Amino acid sequence: MAVTYKNTWKNILTSLKSKIRAEMKCPVITDNTDVKSNQFIKLYPIGSDQLEKASFLETRQYNISCQYFMLRRNTPEFENYIQNQISILEALIHDNITLTLADSSLAYNITMGVMTYSAEVEEYDDYHIVEWELSCTHSGNAN
Repeated sequence: MAVTYKNTWKNILTSLKSKIRAEMKCPVITDNTDVKSNQFIKLYPIGSDQLEKASFLETRQYNISCQYFMLRRNTPEFENYIQNQISILEALIHDNITLTLADSSLAYNITMGVMTYSAEVEEYDDYHIVEWELSCTHSGNAN
């Protein structure tokens, strides 16, 4: 028997990428592309949890890492710039707690969890990296 499905991961990442890119004006990457620019945001799946299951519907929470890379500057204004950019991104997510996906379904309860102000990622020693665990809920696989 063939399985009927929609690529929910792709739909969520594509919609988040579009929403963030419109506000932040920097590259937003959702794949393994190697980008080295002054600043960029990387979104990648961490995992998902099944919250509810019925014969006609499944509700899952999707967890996504959101990493914001900013090339380090040795200026007094740099710390202020980082904090400003963080505030913009957090406000963007706060103001958009629902997101219409490419298949016209809805991701909801979009939240940014705990933030790590100075995350470390190999190969990016020249960057200040801020990381959040972003999560959202989606009901799908409807019959």
